[in-house]
Amino acid sequence: MTQNPKIYRIDQKQRILKDLKDAESIIVKVITTSIKVLGIKSDFKAENLKSITKENFTYYLYLFNSKEFVSDWHEFLPHNLRDDENFSQQKLSLILFIVTEYDIFCVIGGNAYQMILPFIDHSFGLNVYARIMKPELDELASIKSRGITGAVAGQNQQFRGNYRIIDFIKFGKVPQEIHLKLSQEITDLHFNFLKSKPNDRIQVFVGKAFKIKKGVDFESLHKIIIELGYISELVPSDYLSSYQEITDNVFIDNFCKPELIKRMYNDIGNVGNRNLSPHNKFEYDFANPNNIEKFYEADEYKLKEKTEGGGYVMFKKVNDKTEIYDAVLSRAVEKYGDNDLFNFKIFLQGVRISCYQNNNKKSTVTSGFLFHISTEFPVQGKPVFLIDTKWYILRDSFINDLKINTVHILKTYPAPKHILKLSWNKQLINTEKQYNLQYNNIPNYIVIDTIITDGVELCDILNYDDSNIYLIHVKYGFSSNMRELTNQVTIAARRLKDALGTKEKNILDKLYNSLVKKQHNIDGLSLEEFKNLFNRKITFVLAFTSQLKVDLKVESHIDKFESNIARFSLIQCSSEMRANYYDMLTFQINRE
Repeated sequence: MTQNPKIYRIDQKQRILKDLKDAESIIVKVITTSIKVLGIKSDFKAENLKSITKENFTYYLYLFNSKEFVSDWHEFLPHNLRDDENFSQQKLSLILFIVTEYDIFCVIGGNAYQMILPFIDHSFGLNVYARIMKPELDELASIKSRGITGAVAGQNQQFRGNYRIIDFIKFGKVPQEIHLKLSQEITDLHFNFLKSKPNDRIQVFVGKAFKIKKGVDFESLHKIIIELGYISELVPSDYLSSYQEITDNVFIDNFCKPELIKRMYNDIGNVGNRNLSPHNKFEYDFANPNNIEKFYEADEYKLKEKTEGGGYVMFKKVNDKTEIYDAVLSRAVEKYGDNDLFNFKIFLQGVRISCYQNNNKKSTVTSGFLFHISTEFPVQGKPVFLIDTKWYILRDSFINDLKINTVHILKTYPAPKHILKLSWNKQLINTEKQYNLQYNNIPNYIVIDTIITDGVELCDILNYDDSNIYLIHVKYGFSSNMRELTNQVTIAARRLKDALGTKEKNILDKLYNSLVKKQHNIDGLSLEEFKNLFNRKITFVLAFTSQLKVDLKVESHIDKFESNIARFSLIQCSSEMRANYYDMLTFQINRE
């Protein structure tokens, strides 16, 4: 018999657990605390815990039945159909604790997740992967991430084929969950005992938990736990994210959290007039950390405050999520005035937000008000980020990561060497248009520069052979103007993909007619022949020059090219193109 378990790690530094001296006391505390908080009916006693020892590991089993509940189908079906049928349900649940020399792991079944949630290391799976990752070899299937910068709060992306970790744009994002296929090297080194065939590569899920994506028996689970011990001794890579989690609770409690409350307190004056007054404006993102999708899709939000008896009572109901923050601050001022920082903090800590959808009486997701806040501000002169209840700082390696990724793209995805044969001497050829027009009468080239069709310039130069069509976008210099060039590439790729998905492909008719009207060379192609070019393999090419006094190759002299905007733009564009549209190659035009 096999199972497909997720492995979690108990955070022994957690506030309730940190003073306990031994593993069994920690396990008992987790169980008894959860029973009390979740209202589980149980006669649990510590001495009733079942345990076995295997190779210096001790396994503890806690087994329980979740409370009986009535199925939703009872309300759905008409009374005369359901009659006196029993719609009650009960589920067997379990927590298997594994105590090793340094760690306490656990595997769950049934409805046990809520019991362990407050006590687990929420970055465990990601931290395991950071110790064994091979960015250029590991294949990415999907990734769920949170945005620290930009307009996107959260993303859940899926990828086709051979899309590698190194192709994923990590800057401005914090990964939450990743599904991927490990490299052959790491599979053989750490998980050879799980292979069915010599060339198998193990697929894993990493996030709060670590999971091998195949059924395993108890013996294999034991071997995985042993291997996690070896992996924990490896040095973690900081490649996965440009942001490093702050784990110093003293720093968080004494500096980060007070600064957060202070900034929200100073924001009281902006309630009701945010569009008018920028004074002390608090910049934040507001979403439920446990389920962004359900929070954004909710029809109604109930705002609840803590009562003296320890319960909760609703003080306001809103339909627009953007009204929640101001409504909570207004309620705090209503109760305690605008000159009581202590009670302001206590009030905010006690507020909960419940989300409802489709007139359902049961909330889809509920969490504390402060848990919804994501923001950035300086602490002790350095920017800190609060994302989904976790605090981060920017890694020192951020700029180095930009350089490494830029060089990787330039070396891994080069365009054919012959694609742009003509050099670009800026003293002789002043503008991009002048450079592009040199290809106007060369066979297999069509110059499209400045021809706008349906609001988009498909490319500057089109080149083709018997099986490929290259859409080349050209820019002088590898500097901040690369942002403009990469934007042009992604916009053109998106528009082309949409157009080719239609039967008529009108954009190609319009483009051909514009070329004829402006007397651009069309290589003797008829309209049908021109349109048939786009049945070949489509590849976009991002072409640029060096802007330095000496014509140096960017990939070999990355430190000489100082624009982080250029590096970031290239990385972001390459990732987006490969994930969503077409292959994108790069080409550096010679200047001499």
